[in-house]
Amino acid sequence: MATQVIHPQATPIALPSTGPAEAPAVSFLGSSTTASVNIEAKAPFSSIQALFDHLHAHPDDVAKLNATYPRRGVIKTAALHKGESDQKFTIDLSSMRNSRIPEALRQSLDPHGLGEVLDFFDAISAQYVPVILSSLSLLAGTDLSAAHTSYNMNYRLCDYNPNTAAPESSNGCGAHTDYGTFSIIFQDGKPGLELEETPGTWVPVPGDATVVLTGWCAVILSGGRISAAKHRVRRVPGVRRLSAVLFVAPDLDVKLKPIDDSQPIKAFSDTIMRGDLDVETFKDVMGKRWRYREGNEEIDNADSLSQDNEIENMVWG
Repeated sequence: MATQVIHPQATPIALPSTGPAEAPAVSFLGSSTTASVNIEAKAPFSSIQALFDHLHAHPDDVAKLNATYPRRGVIKTAALHKGESDQKFTIDLSSMRNSRIPEALRQSLDPHGLGEVLDFFDAISAQYVPVILSSLSLLAGTDLSAAHTSYNMNYRLCDYNPNTAAPESSNGCGAHTDYGTFSIIFQDGKPGLELEETPGTWVPVPGDATVVLTGWCAVILSGGRISAAKHRVRRVPGVRRLSAVLFVAPDLDVKLKPIDDSQPIKAFSDTIMRGDLDVETFKDVMGKRWRYREGNEEIDNADSLSQDNEIENMVWG
């Protein structure tokens, strides 16, 4: 039976299954109006697990993959030695990163799931991203597609694995709001994803639900007509959980301000209203916080503000 995600602060978009195979229900979370999107696809979790299992057992292939993107690497394993970081392993991909994988390495990893994973993300990108952008445009009251001409997308596989530095920790992924326009989260059936209903009150999302979460760029481009969903992942000690996420953001050179200079429903900072901030700069500011949370980067004054507090000050002034 399809499940429905309920977010009391918003009107959820519950989508019925179609066709003989029941699809997970999908809800936009963090909006105040409704739209319609139907996602029937399911992530290839057997291939995702096979890929993680292979890489866990073959550090030489991890090194080869990370060498294709030496700036930050492709596979993140800070959870092996940092108990205070998010206790998960990730594989971060994108069209640019994928193009850097040597053909010989690609062929050696395809039998272990990489090929099917990349085919899955390509299909989701082509079939659903334009539809979701159209639906979000209805919520925003303005056409968002003009800010998304280059399809600035990233793919992430997450392995909430018991074999980390802090096996008893419940922290799978710390509380945060995504930087981009929206994220599609596919889950393997195990619970753990939670949404903040009101400050400090968290609502679990059914483990078999696929959800679309809106982020900060959607808030700004829509003039505040779309809000962002704060979420986290709680880990059950001893239980392995997998997820696949597609992140969609505006083009990196887009100036972050309400589209068509529309009047926002809530006052933004002067920096936002002047369009002084582009997407690339905004991502870099937020990235320092999420990389610190994930254990991959150190920053000064890490405890002075949470990621969302810092961004709220930047956006709202």
